[in-house]
Amino acid sequence: MGAGIASCPSPADRGTPCAAADRDALLEILSMSYKATQSRASSVRPLLVGDEVHGRPIRGFAWKAPDPGRRSDHTDDRLLLDGDESLPAPPDRRVPQSSEGAAAIAPMPPSDLSRPGQVIGAADLDPVLSGRIDALLDLHSAGWQPLIRPLVAAVHATGHRLWLAGGAVRDAVCSLPPEQTNDLDMSGTVQAGRFVDITYQVLRATGKTEYPIFVCPDDLVCSVKITDDRTIIEYRGLSAGGFQFPAVGSSLAEDARHRDFSFNSLVYDVMDHKIFDPSGHGLPDLLGDVRRFHPLKETDDPAQLAFVVLRAMKFALRWSGAADLDFEPLHRWLAGLPGDLWASLSTDDWAYLHQERANIDATATRQRDFAAGLPEPGRQLLLTLLGGA
Repeated sequence: MGAGIASCPSPADRGTPCAAADRDALLEILSMSYKATQSRASSVRPLLVGDEVHGRPIRGFAWKAPDPGRRSDHTDDRLLLDGDESLPAPPDRRVPQSSEGAAAIAPMPPSDLSRPGQVIGAADLDPVLSGRIDALLDLHSAGWQPLIRPLVAAVHATGHRLWLAGGAVRDAVCSLPPEQTNDLDMSGTVQAGRFVDITYQVLRATGKTEYPIFVCPDDLVCSVKITDDRTIIEYRGLSAGGFQFPAVGSSLAEDARHRDFSFNSLVYDVMDHKIFDPSGHGLPDLLGDVRRFHPLKETDDPAQLAFVVLRAMKFALRWSGAADLDFEPLHRWLAGLPGDLWASLSTDDWAYLHQERANIDATATRQRDFAAGLPEPGRQLLLTLLGGA
């Protein structure tokens, strides 16, 4: 499948769309692939964290920015093996495109989720949930509509997996209308460079090469945009910790430990219409009698912890009056943090946090009221950010 897409010529490789006949042929291939992967997985098996290469366990995948003027592709992805955790930067070790020749011993997600309630059929949760997700993907007014289904099919055809994640899943589970979703958060097993590679070929196939694709080197988030300031899709591989540089993995269970809250760790498989709840708490915390703020983030990075506090205020003020909210797990989590945690925040950290705080859609008075109810060091952080606001 990947080779079929890549064979379509592009004059001077400047993003010129394929001829109409080529584009139609590619769309037919993507359509056939999508139908096929509805019922069976690709025979290609990519490398996963936990596999072994020459006897060394794979620990994750990193990315190296391409030279200026060159679009990223799979050659920019870097394979991380056991022992690379001590390196200051990713090694110059490319990622093989399949597990051929390696010991493929890691489970392909969601097979890494084995506890009851972690994998749930959409119809078992809500008979109309799958229809709501389909309506979201096929929303005619949305910029992602011509791209998303061919993209999912193309990724799955390589043996990788691609799912809806984050806010799109949370809002669909909460029965929000598709029109209220502004962009799609995606996650999966494909590495950043490979994702750009596949996405670019799908953009060519769908005649949308004017959509720019970016990879943020700070967190490996891949953005597909309509314009420079309007993102329609954000993708990031499943999170992997323990490195001194950004890295991704292939475990849903580990990914959940890097999310802010359990209700934001839900993942939706648009092929099989299943919900993954890796933390085991996401659905109960979102849909219970009270909406529970259960932090998941496992890190000692004060900037990331501060961002979780800001996210707590964002969702608390958004949902105030629409649902009963339970902050007890959040308060317990905050009380366990060091009292002087924010002293090590850099000037850039504070600038970023001020910007994020200013984007919260609530008055300064409401934000102060929320901050006053938090234990330290959460209250101190928010009141410092509010300042004279």
